[in-house]
Amino acid sequence: MNIFDIFPLTSFFILEILIAGKAIILKNNNVKVSPTSEKGSFKKYILFAIYLLVVLVFALELINPVFYTGLSFLPTTLSAPLSASFILKIIGILVTTASLLFLSKTLLDFKNSLRFGHDPNNLGELITTGVFSISRNPFFISIELYFTGIALLLTTPFFIAIALLSIISIHFYILKEEKFLIDNYGESYKSYVKKVRRYF
Repeated sequence: MNIFDIFPLTSFFILEILIAGKAIILKNNNVKVSPTSEKGSFKKYILFAIYLLVVLVFALELINPVFYTGLSFLPTTLSAPLSASFILKIIGILVTTASLLFLSKTLLDFKNSLRFGHDPNNLGELITTGVFSISRNPFFISIELYFTGIALLLTTPFFIAIALLSIISIHFYILKEEKFLIDNYGESYKSYVKKVRRYF
């Protein structure tokens, strides 16, 4: 067991703690971070079940190198590393660490405006300062960087696919969110779009 085995799992726990911690703090301050609408609840539950399954497989693949559990839902073709490059592993650690630091700063700059989902009845303040003055989507960039870092560190087809899927799905989610923000923040958001790029 070495740092390259331990770091991915440790970083995953840190990622989850950062996001859950912020949500708990907001909840304790009576801020609702989840949508209050029950519209499309069946679809929501199906998507949530798929998400949980992917997170479970992801976590098991991170646990295996640390505890040698042998538990995996994946065939060897998806779980075998494509490279053992020391340089890639170092870059992976650096990218993953940068993503967690960037996420920490983003969550601080969100203040009380963090929301999950699109609920016009539960809008936070439009944040345009801090990291939001250099990117309109620092939260999503942090997540994309995280999965990219893990894919560089653990170069299996599974982790590479997760990184690519996260980048593609997040991009389409951002496009949907931009329409929501225009509809709900109007000229304030349009003005913000003219000053700050979608990514960097």
